[in-house]
Amino acid sequence: MFDLQFSQSMIAHLTKTTANTVSRMIAAHNIQPLLNEVSHNKRYDIDQTRKIAHLLYVKNQRPIRQKINVFYNFKGGTGKTSLCYQVATHLSLLGFKVLVLDLDPQAHLSAVMRIPEDWSGPTIYDVLINGVPFPEACVEVFDGLSLVPANISMTRIELPLSTKTKREEKLSHILDPYKDQFDYIIMDTNPTISTLNMNALVASQRVNIVCETQPFSLSGLRILVEEMEAFYGDMDLKPNYSIIANKYEIKTATAQEILGAIRSEYGDHVLSAVVRKSEDINVATKKKSPLAGFCKVKSTAFEDIMDLVHEFVVQTQNPA
Repeated sequence: MFDLQFSQSMIAHLTKTTANTVSRMIAAHNIQPLLNEVSHNKRYDIDQTRKIAHLLYVKNQRPIRQKINVFYNFKGGTGKTSLCYQVATHLSLLGFKVLVLDLDPQAHLSAVMRIPEDWSGPTIYDVLINGVPFPEACVEVFDGLSLVPANISMTRIELPLSTKTKREEKLSHILDPYKDQFDYIIMDTNPTISTLNMNALVASQRVNIVCETQPFSLSGLRILVEEMEAFYGDMDLKPNYSIIANKYEIKTATAQEILGAIRSEYGDHVLSAVVRKSEDINVATKKKSPLAGFCKVKSTAFEDIMDLVHEFVVQTQNPA
């Protein structure tokens, strides 16, 4: 991931500005392109891109009021981890400082962030159960993006975690002291109803439910929301959640009907951004790269993800 390069055109699409605006900002701050680049194809590395994007985008943003987010669904195959990865990496490319927690023993998020499959370093298991200091579990992916990786050892976390006092609040207490060090803390969960996922729900200020636009998805969504609201009620907390429609097939009547039903039933909880089914999302996972690192600016996947990212920023700044 460290070798990614970005054109002025791509930076413009990242920041929702124009190539001319990007060029003027680069000139004003004397940001030099990578060496050996011809004048009409100037490119910039991650650090340079983050600096340019921060000047163009982040400096103009309002304070973030919902820093801690979780991507959640107890159904597998919804694309939750893929969207979590794309949102987190593109937020970082925009100039935000992002921390990601992989709470899934399958460690798919860790893998796409280029953590070795045989990772033996500390995970959230070691932090919650073995008392390892939280900073020791954080790995820098690149400047502005850090990760607490996962591995298969996390399958053992349920029993020792479930025996602790106020077991659902442990992760919240761990994260609270570090909120000011990051613009966003984003968690990816495993597709189960587990004590660790309950910790993620309690710790989060916003739950992002990733839902496929498929026939069985709506009934599953109803069960998930009911269970989540009941859990928050038991914890004397108010649920705050958004629903992200994913893998949408625009030419399929069934997908259109399901999306309409989700919007009708859940109203303002459903984000305007819809992520269409696209092979580029799968390619991004294979390449272990954010879409901006290899896609054309007119890629439908890149367009959808950036729509999602920008709406995500607005919603976390201006909670309902």
